[in-house]
Amino acid sequence: MDHGYWSARRVVRVDGVEVLRVEPRSFRERIDLWQSSTEHVFGIDTHRLALRVRPGLLTYEIELVVDGRSLSDGLPAGPLRPPAHGRYSYTWFKVGVAGAVFFVYQLIVLGLFGPIARAFGGPRWVLAAEVAMDLAIPVLAVVLVILAWQTDRRGRNVTVALAFLALILFAFRGTAAEAADLALPFDEESVAFAGWQPAPMDMRRVTFVGGPEVEFANFVKVRFRRLEPGAYLLLRGHFSRLIVDMQALSAGSR
Repeated sequence: MDHGYWSARRVVRVDGVEVLRVEPRSFRERIDLWQSSTEHVFGIDTHRLALRVRPGLLTYEIELVVDGRSLSDGLPAGPLRPPAHGRYSYTWFKVGVAGAVFFVYQLIVLGLFGPIARAFGGPRWVLAAEVAMDLAIPVLAVVLVILAWQTDRRGRNVTVALAFLALILFAFRGTAAEAADLALPFDEESVAFAGWQPAPMDMRRVTFVGGPEVEFANFVKVRFRRLEPGAYLLLRGHFSRLIVDMQALSAGSR
């Protein structure tokens, strides 16, 4: 008898001749075999045989039954025993995969794309990194709605997932404007900079002394909190009003 721990493939050979092969045809079928007690019936001559596989906590109990008796001890086999642990939801596995993909995506954006955009790219790349970062959670929320639709308790789960999606879309309501700004020229705005008001909790939102509150992109190159007073040119998204650069103006361009 041959049982693949990860592949869930089951093979029985008698005198080197294969008499039974169970091969999962899909990943979902493989997961079902991982967590379910199964009995695979086959025959040799006049004998009725059954291969039983029962999942334990970390291993599998494998038993061959011949004419109703266990081959290991010769006693009546009895009914098929349930697995040592209950079935886990295939949906939770898909949620776990989605979460892992989300985590890797965030590492790529925050640890690779964003720093490269800041170091080597222009304002357009800075905004692209901002959009890539801000889109991650709304996309994940949409994926959760799709997964909720595939569950047995569709009504309840979809309602919860849609409520979560609505909350996320409200929290990230500026992301669509940022994405639209990628296709448009940046607005240029000249300002007489006198300094910043004391910093709020959101380090990207700052307030000009005697002026309005503004928001800088996460990966903006300029260290705006260390700027000296003077005349500056702001590059801003047309719809989002997000600042992607703040450049000092020369005396001749004021």
